Amino acid sequence: MQTQTKDFRLNANKRKSLVSHYEDYIRNKKSKVRIAYDKARENFVELQPKIWELITQVVRKQQPQQDVDTINSMRAKYGDNGGHIHDDSCFYFTCPTDEKDSEGNKITNSNEIHLDMKLDANVSNSYNNDFAYAYYYDDLKQHGLDPDLEYKWKDKKNPTYYNTESQVKEFIGLSRNHNDDDKSKPINDPFWKHTIPVIGTSYCHSRQFQVDDITHSTLNQFRIAQQELVRTHEAMFDYINDKVTKIEQGLKAYTKYSQAKELFDRLNIPLNESMLDDQSTMALSVFSPENLADMLTDKEEEFESREAKIAHFKALQLN
Repeated sequence: MQTQTKDFRLNANKRKSLVSHYEDYIRNKKSKVRIAYDKARENFVELQPKIWELITQVVRKQQPQQDVDTINSMRAKYGDNGGHIHDDSCFYFTCPTDEKDSEGNKITNSNEIHLDMKLDANVSNSYNNDFAYAYYYDDLKQHGLDPDLEYKWKDKKNPTYYNTESQVKEFIGLSRNHNDDDKSKPINDPFWKHTIPVIGTSYCHSRQFQVDDITHSTLNQFRIAQQELVRTHEAMFDYINDKVTKIEQGLKAYTKYSQAKELFDRLNIPLNESMLDDQSTMALSVFSPENLADMLTDKEEEFESREAKIAHFKALQLN
């Protein structure tokens, strides 16, 4: 005999649980934005050791190890007067080309590339931790931490933001608690501890390494890979945030569990009453289970062929 599900009223806590359940589902769903992020991260991880090896070769060719050893011995004897050696993971590369300006005058373009190989890499000409949060997105989520904090709060920084930031930075090693011996933390990833001894001061921009066009192009691909990892993380946040905002608005118009169940059934998301813990409202017709499910469905993922997608957009243009 089939058991009839008893309907009940929704309250604020149950609606919050519904939103959380929906968010968990779409966050784990293999959507286009998630696939793009996974691909960007895989690409970066693959390039990472290869680029480090290439940088090491470039630096050691232009600053031979014997010169580094000589300065180290001079420093041992004369202190700072013996020269400067700095262990670095930040580098500037140039590939000069002769060009002409708008008036036809010959100029030399340095084609400078700045590669920052640290976890807190500056990949968008602004000093923040977007790259670190993107790189450790899944690790942070698995430990109940929020990698989306910068996008979620943006300019509206509040105590919750600062508390979240402190927890996230401590976990990934950007603000380390020296009494913490948790060996499973990403801080222990040896790659982020790699450095190369270079001749010069600690100012990264004070020294530049000139490379050929092929090496320059290869190094630039790595910088693009860093930027793409950050970009796809932000795109994934925008995608999830847009859908969560819609379902939050829609659920305000729902008074019964049966309405939410119909919506989740239309979205093919498993739901039962045991999953629920115990403003201005738009018209219920706007957020009917059918309409809200339609709003939350990724239209571009519904087409089975390129031809079907073209036909759909042609039909929209004719209306």
